[in-house]
Amino acid sequence: MDGGVEHNTTMRTSGGKAAPSSRWPKVLFRVSVLIAPLLFPVTSALAATDDAAFDARSLLTLGINLGIIAFAVGTAIACLRATERARAAAAQAAVEADRYRQSESTLETVLAAEPQALLIVGESGEPELLVANLPVGLGVPREANALLDFESWLDAPSASALDLALRTLVDKGEAFNLMLSTLRDRFVEVDGRVAGHTIVLKVRDLFGRRLELAELAAKHRQLEDQVASLRALLDTQASLAERAQPEPKPSVEARFRSFDRLATAFAVFDQNQRLTHFNQAYVELWQLDPAWLGTHPRDGEILDRLRQERRLPEKADYRDWKKTWLSSYGSNDQVEDLWHLPDGRTLHVIADSEAGEVTYLYENVTEQIALESRYNALIQVQRETLDTLREGVAVFAPNGRLRLYNQAFAALWRLSPRQLDKEPHIDEIIEECRALYDAPEEWERTKAAVTAIVSERRSYESQIDRADGCVLACAALPLPDGGTLLTYNDVSDAKRVERALIERTEALEEADRLKSTFISHVSYELRTPLNSILGFAQLLASPAFGPLAEKQREYVHDILASGLTLRAIIDDILDLTTIDAGTLELNLSPVSVREVIEAAANGVRERLKQNDMTLDVAIEPGIDRFVADGARVTQILYNLLSNAIGFSPTGGKIALNCRRENSMVAFTVEDQGVGIPEDYQKAVFERFESRPHGSRHRGTGLGLSIVKSLAELHGGIVALDSTPGKGTRVKVLLPLSQEPKGEAAELDELRYRSSLAG
Repeated sequence: MDGGVEHNTTMRTSGGKAAPSSRWPKVLFRVSVLIAPLLFPVTSALAATDDAAFDARSLLTLGINLGIIAFAVGTAIACLRATERARAAAAQAAVEADRYRQSESTLETVLAAEPQALLIVGESGEPELLVANLPVGLGVPREANALLDFESWLDAPSASALDLALRTLVDKGEAFNLMLSTLRDRFVEVDGRVAGHTIVLKVRDLFGRRLELAELAAKHRQLEDQVASLRALLDTQASLAERAQPEPKPSVEARFRSFDRLATAFAVFDQNQRLTHFNQAYVELWQLDPAWLGTHPRDGEILDRLRQERRLPEKADYRDWKKTWLSSYGSNDQVEDLWHLPDGRTLHVIADSEAGEVTYLYENVTEQIALESRYNALIQVQRETLDTLREGVAVFAPNGRLRLYNQAFAALWRLSPRQLDKEPHIDEIIEECRALYDAPEEWERTKAAVTAIVSERRSYESQIDRADGCVLACAALPLPDGGTLLTYNDVSDAKRVERALIERTEALEEADRLKSTFISHVSYELRTPLNSILGFAQLLASPAFGPLAEKQREYVHDILASGLTLRAIIDDILDLTTIDAGTLELNLSPVSVREVIEAAANGVRERLKQNDMTLDVAIEPGIDRFVADGARVTQILYNLLSNAIGFSPTGGKIALNCRRENSMVAFTVEDQGVGIPEDYQKAVFERFESRPHGSRHRGTGLGLSIVKSLAELHGGIVALDSTPGKGTRVKVLLPLSQEPKGEAAELDELRYRSSLAG
């Protein structure tokens, strides 16, 4: 049965591999076998004719004309391809321009969408506020001059810290990242960088873990202030005592009573180690009876009671620990320690001894230590995870210093882990890496990704081809905390395989192009002498040259039949090469369904008579016309009918049906022949695949391949259903309506050309 592969740049078998080049010598051998029996009868017939002579000059002129025609056709094909490439390049340029416009619009949208205040100060010294869309509740001004007036929207400590950092940035170019508090008790993050001759100041809202750290830092500063106030109060009390001007007791008690509002527990013991003052937080921390505390117990008694109630740290030698702790009396020194209580709490205890008195401060740091523990565990998990990766990973902080890396990163760039553990700046790492890859543009891009302050941070990917033959796939990804992740993956082996495959593909494409060119030229060269053979055979069969003997008429009839068959094969090959070249155009116009069916039936009428077969045609009512190339549709139906006749037994019946399926018109050709085995049905549309399957038919294997290619050029599909011993049904679906090609469609002439059939 005739078959073929769907059209592609490289011929492929049913398994998807490139077809062996030995197939084309077989094709040429097949063509030569068809020509050989034709040439010998003509030679003998012409030798028997006295007036059969050749004019050498006419043959030379004919050859030159054919050469000029072949050159013109080749030039026209080259021009058409150049035109296609130019139009494709213009379309690509238009798409790129539109993409850049969309990218610019997206950049502006994203810049306005992120809550931030971005201020720059150039060489002119005039501040310019690019973006100011932070929430109003933060209290951040939305004007440049107001934003630079830090005291108007930041609390005093934050304004002083930001002013000092900005002066350092201007004088020394040192970038900073601060978490500050506004006058509305909200926290913001402020970044300051130098980009060229421009100072960039960026204010962002804090969230997540960074907000928690900012709140803990503020709380810590508050506690330090409280401790300083308490210490100043005690200093004042001691000073008054030295001057023998004791303050009235109610006044002192009133001052200490004000510390009941503090969240930090404290207690004051006199020179006799007796409790003199404490606040409510101290009572709640140790769950002691305030009345008992009012009896002024000694420090050791309180420790013993707390130990009995299992509220002190578990110590192997409690007496020694208690003696060491009470030794702070009279030392005029400050002692700090962490107490890990049995109930899971952790206290930061400060014992400040002065003038024989001791002041205890108890700060609950359980949450802070838990947070630090989780953070350290997370960092350790990240480090262990990164060390197992084969690709090099490096994480840089917002200030440009290395914060995290894995062993693969150090190995790929041959860096010392001892040096990387010192958290070097990105500039130092780039300087070390230049020994292996010196490309200023690439390193500037990497440095900008790590240190630059921009409104929208984007990831990027690149490829590094080092001089030592190593190929690295590099990627930079911005992190939510302002840091940057750099990854380097060694793709040397994959790149070598890719290059080898590209070279092999290019070689196969070149071989396929040479094959197609060779077949096209050979087909054109064969068609010219074949037309001469057919012409001479028709002349010999004409009565004008006298009667022929019975045997001579039989020979002339065989010459005409074989010549027509050979010309049909050459026409099929030329159609396929035209589709391969992408120059086959469809002449779209309204086509009558009945006319194309009658034209195809007339083409096989003689074969139907010779094989005593009948053709049943059924057209669904309501289907009259559709838009297509009438000649090509006729060719599709002719090939299907010829294929059905070849594989049907003598006296069989063939059915041709036409009906509408949704927006498609379906042509179905069904025979009652030998059928196609299931394992061969996938290869039936491949080129030069022809198997008789027990029938008398032996074709070139191009009929169904051309059917598939022409159907797909129309935007249709081909389906096959066959059962061995019961026949075959082939359905071709074509669109009912397409845009006809006319004056209004000249600018879109490439739309109906073949890109690659199949």
